[in-house]
Amino acid sequence: MELLRGRMLRITVLMLVVNFTFNWGYWGLQTWLPTLLQDKGLSMLASLGFVALSALFMIPGYVSASLLTGRFGRKKVFLPYVALAAISGIFFAYSSSMTELYVANFALAFFSLGAWGVWNTWNGEFFPTALRGTGYSWATAAQLVATSLAPSVVGLLLAQATGFSTTILFITAFLVVALLFAAPLPETEGRDLE
Repeated sequence: MELLRGRMLRITVLMLVVNFTFNWGYWGLQTWLPTLLQDKGLSMLASLGFVALSALFMIPGYVSASLLTGRFGRKKVFLPYVALAAISGIFFAYSSSMTELYVANFALAFFSLGAWGVWNTWNGEFFPTALRGTGYSWATAAQLVATSLAPSVVGLLLAQATGFSTTILFITAFLVVALLFAAPLPETEGRDLE
């Protein structure tokens, strides 16, 4: 209950919202990406190849964020990476050619996974040592709830024939919420943890 008292309450609520929405924004898209790409005219085989190729862009996203974090701090890397992932998601939603689809999704993969690399470290540093394990457990629980709900809700959207752009924009909105709730969180890079 200490996570819900005093100054910890604000940190806990912000952290839980970011964990839930950021995870939703990622898994809501990744679970259904092959199906969504079929709506854009790709075969299942081409869609799976597209996803596999996109995964390659995650690696430099992780590496670049790691290198930049040591220089600029967790918050100053995480926020722009999430913002650029959301912008990439919007570009992806409105892509009108195969080239635009690839470029937008590669950028989305690069920035969202780079941000994940930062978040997984930053997220564990918000709480004092006595509460860190419990705080990180709550964070993981929020992620697991989002991981369970997002694919089902996106599947319902697809069953309602909402269309490619509307579905991608709905998913991207969760990245925007994650960005807004992460902005007030404290920087922890280079600081002694409690």
